[in-house]
Amino acid sequence: MPSFSATTVASDTPQTAQSAATSVGVAHPQLARFDMPLPLASGRALSQYELAYETYGALNRECNNAVLICHALNASHHVAGHYADDPTNIGWWDNMIGPGKPLDTDRFFVVGVNNLGSCFGSTGPQSINPATGKPYGADFPLVTVEDWVDAQARLADRLGIEQWAAVMGGSLGGMQALAWATRFPARIRHALVIAAAPNLSAENIAFNEVARQAILTDPDFHGGDFYGLDTKPRRGLRVARMIGHITYLSDEQMEAKFGRQLRDGIRFSFAPEFQIESYLRHQGEKFADYYDANTYLRITKALDYFDPASAHGGDLARALAPATCEFLVTAFTTDWRFPAARSREIVKALVHNRRRVSYAEIVAPHGHDAFLLDDAQYHAIVRSYFDRIAVDIGADIPSAARARTARARGSKSPPSLNGVARKDYATIAEWIGAGAQVLDLGCGDGSLLAYLRGARGVTGYGIEIANGGVLASLENGIDVIQSDLERGLAGFEDASFDCVILSQTLQAMRRIEVIVTEMLRVGREAIVTFPNFGYWKHRAQIVRGRMPVSKSLPYQWYDTPNIHLCTVADFDAFLAARRYVVQDRVLLAGRKRVRAFPNLLGELAIYRFKRG
Repeated sequence: MPSFSATTVASDTPQTAQSAATSVGVAHPQLARFDMPLPLASGRALSQYELAYETYGALNRECNNAVLICHALNASHHVAGHYADDPTNIGWWDNMIGPGKPLDTDRFFVVGVNNLGSCFGSTGPQSINPATGKPYGADFPLVTVEDWVDAQARLADRLGIEQWAAVMGGSLGGMQALAWATRFPARIRHALVIAAAPNLSAENIAFNEVARQAILTDPDFHGGDFYGLDTKPRRGLRVARMIGHITYLSDEQMEAKFGRQLRDGIRFSFAPEFQIESYLRHQGEKFADYYDANTYLRITKALDYFDPASAHGGDLARALAPATCEFLVTAFTTDWRFPAARSREIVKALVHNRRRVSYAEIVAPHGHDAFLLDDAQYHAIVRSYFDRIAVDIGADIPSAARARTARARGSKSPPSLNGVARKDYATIAEWIGAGAQVLDLGCGDGSLLAYLRGARGVTGYGIEIANGGVLASLENGIDVIQSDLERGLAGFEDASFDCVILSQTLQAMRRIEVIVTEMLRVGREAIVTFPNFGYWKHRAQIVRGRMPVSKSLPYQWYDTPNIHLCTVADFDAFLAARRYVVQDRVLLAGRKRVRAFPNLLGELAIYRFKRG
């Protein structure tokens, strides 16, 4: 079997000596045979079948460190490492999985499984049908994502794994992780859903259908029973792969890599004259060499069929309600096949069910194939999330990860931000009820939520746009959702939180009235803190002709993120004009409360208010 990485955009990322040094090394494919019939969603059953799989790392004594990797459309069980007789055949996620890598095989036991219907070792159309003694061919049943998960559960039983520490997959693999979470909720602690969607759009189904028609109408297809005819529908496979490959790349990446470059000038022919034409034909040729046409038809149909909400009247929240595990959902900004908006649908449904979920939206130019590549932020997010999983299962933590995982354990002492403890935390904690559901807007490194979790046992989510803040929040053990507050809080339902907090972010918001209105729609009450521009030290600097710079306003005029600077009197008037009820108001100067002349002597304002 050729290297999967050699047939994707991932081949543009060379395997370096450093990556080889941290590889899992030689991979050893295994085969598990099952004689108990497997009922399928189609109503048919496989009387017996085999699953090809590989494992990396070691299963611990408690059998609780196992991670299942679910593969995408044309990948396989060969996830990491290389084969002894073919060192160039490197696992398709080798950059992600191995000693010291984001999914560290020194801590976790990783299992890669080839799906039923595939052509890489598991029972599929090329396999011998025990009823006829001939290849299944066209008679191999259509399988679904749910069928794959049911088969994987049987393999887990065979391996002695009662519960996965995590199930992880990108694209079609992410759909399998979702299915695991709802189909076997007690058997999975964490789901990593990467570059996926809750179902295919009409456009995606259309692309799949065009690709299938290219195969079905190939004269060498012979209705799917071509194995004994010494032929293969290569033309159809080539076109199918070319269509698919276009959808995996972003316009930005395709333009940067190929543009309108010509190979040898214009020759007024239908031969490949542009570099992109040559590239697509090359990818198609390679694909036709190793992939099976019947497999392609069935796996694209499994993609089309996946729609967990369809059995619940289209309500994705109801469909995901059985899930009890924690989630990391990750999307890529240039992925137009499974755009970030589809991942946000999953996040919204999980938030509705109050499940623990974090979401990262990675800025990457590579399109859908970005989940296979070496993006630093993406890998850091996954690494931090697996640090959290290691804490969850009590795994041994290498020294390099101890600082991150120590923060993930939580603490009753206030975490620090830029080395200085936030002085408003204790005041906010006084106002928050024990066990409250909290939404922290502009959560930064998640330290406020971490503090409230330790001090008051709160649950909830942080919202943060900056990459560094998202990563730091994950390292602090906070469920963080990467989002731009300027887009509003449309992903959250009315009165779904006890309290919504905007801590020292108000002055950086463009549409203050909109965000305050949204806070009181989503939460029963709101807490807002901001630096008081009317503080006497700020006024003194203005009198001297300079814009104020202080601990609460730490930026120079030319690099400040602050857009609006208000005073206590301004905010009092703002709330009064909208008939909001101020429940509490505290002004701090240093660590002391200010009671007289708050607009003059207060440096930091902290308000709690609700609708009138």
